[in-house]
Amino acid sequence: MPGRVTKVDGFRVRWGGKTKAKRTTRAKADAQLNLLRAKEHNPKWKPTGKPARKRKRKVWVSPEGRR
Repeated sequence: MPGRVTKVDGFRVRWGGKTKAKRTTRAKADAQLNLLRAKEHNPKWKPTGKPARKRKRKVWVSPEGRR
């Protein structure tokens, strides 16, 4: 099922023709869409309630090994 985030008086998360969230921030909408996709990928998966780890920023390294 495709999920969708639209901007309508805040942001709205739709999944399978149903609205899952209204008037939320873009970051929270993206996080919820990520959880819905994870649940679809593995129906037995349960969220732990812990926040996700921050992603490490990729740093470009030149071929010589210096920045």
